[in-house]
Amino acid sequence: MTNFKTGGPWITRFAPSPTGALHLGNVRTAILNHLLAKQSGGKFLLRLEDTDQERSTFAAEAAILWSMSWLGLVPDEPVRHQSLRLDLYRRAVDRLMAEGRAYPCFCTDAELEQDRKDAAAKNLPPRYSGRCARMSADERAEKLNRGDAHAIRFRLPEKTEVGFTDLIKGQVSIPAGAFGDFVLLRSNGWPSYNLAVVVDDADMGVNLVLRGEDHLTNTARQILLYDALRLTAPSFAHHGLLMDADGKKLSKRSGALSIPECMEMGLEPLAVVQYLASLSGALPTKNIFASRDEMARAFNPFALGRGNAVMSLDELNALSARVFRAADLADQVRELDEFLPAGNAWHDIDPQTRRHLLASLRENAANMQELRALLPLFTEKETRFTPSALTELAASLPVLDALDHAMSEHNPDASLQKDDASAVLRRISQEAGVKGRQLYHPIRLALTGSDSGPELATLLSLLPAALIRERTQTVLNIFSHRNHKE
Repeated sequence: MTNFKTGGPWITRFAPSPTGALHLGNVRTAILNHLLAKQSGGKFLLRLEDTDQERSTFAAEAAILWSMSWLGLVPDEPVRHQSLRLDLYRRAVDRLMAEGRAYPCFCTDAELEQDRKDAAAKNLPPRYSGRCARMSADERAEKLNRGDAHAIRFRLPEKTEVGFTDLIKGQVSIPAGAFGDFVLLRSNGWPSYNLAVVVDDADMGVNLVLRGEDHLTNTARQILLYDALRLTAPSFAHHGLLMDADGKKLSKRSGALSIPECMEMGLEPLAVVQYLASLSGALPTKNIFASRDEMARAFNPFALGRGNAVMSLDELNALSARVFRAADLADQVRELDEFLPAGNAWHDIDPQTRRHLLASLRENAANMQELRALLPLFTEKETRFTPSALTELAASLPVLDALDHAMSEHNPDASLQKDDASAVLRRISQEAGVKGRQLYHPIRLALTGSDSGPELATLLSLLPAALIRERTQTVLNIFSHRNHKE
């Protein structure tokens, strides 16, 4: 029996419709296909299923391609567009028509809607009644000669069920009664989803279709088409769906987090890839992977679970922070160099201090956005204070006097070593007679204007001694001037 190990190398594909942004639910499928192709030494392909002309847009296509690039899911061949392959679908339909495996359907929208209502009233699944399949040859010819609008439907064979071996779920059987004669070509000449998928997968050499279990009925339709067109069907594997905490399927319509939103949140693309792959059970979450190639080597398709997976944004955020803090420092320094404008004080800091500053700051940030927000604390000359901060500082002047006195004994052009910073804090505690929050908080406020940030000893070791004195004296002068006026 074919399985993930004996059937490779796998040629997989991801085939989104350019009708909106990619969200975490469908991106998870793309990630599994990409990792499986790389793990097996195969290929990962990308196809844009843009046959829905009313909803497909160039903007959505651009967003999909940008999202795939951001995630690092680069296809091994040029991207295909279904809208450029209409002749392939037409030839396939002509062949089926010539062999009596397809027929024109002249039913109106009103007739089809009435059929759906009749089926619902009898608690039956919606399926085509077969009205035009029973039409006489003369009547059909007359309508065609008259130019009546029509679709082309596939004529189902006399089968009670469609069976296949799923590489995740095992043996699967879909009753033929679950669907009727389905559309191949719409009345406007554009292909249906199932026809285009079969023709494209065969033409592109796809030998494994890995997708969500909500496609099981489509798989049955497609297997019938492969048989009718005498094409070799690929292997199929259907994974469980991605759910929210309430057990609802994540989708575009349900407001699932999109990839552009992940970018705006500052999530690490490597973390998004690892987290979504790990939800399927095929990738560990404890490790931090340096690259997608590492993930591919660790990817275990035999562990792909049959059940649905529950998405947790908190877990994704936590993993993203771990990936961010474990990233290559040189890469992150280069990213800041390129992002910050030429006049920014960051560029005045020597390279070694930049690395040291970045290494310390990223332990207090979950992503590059948060880290950039911390940088002004170390690069701007002026510190801004809220009214509540000024109130607290006014009650802590002895602490700031002691800090200024202690720093006067250090080289103004150098930064403190970590041990020296700890010694300075102990000295201030003794001179001002305070400890704990009464010691740490006013110093942090005076130096940064913020309630949070790096450990205080780390903060003192990151700022030049001259800057520490300058900021301390600025606060002392504020209250000196106020007291003088009073």
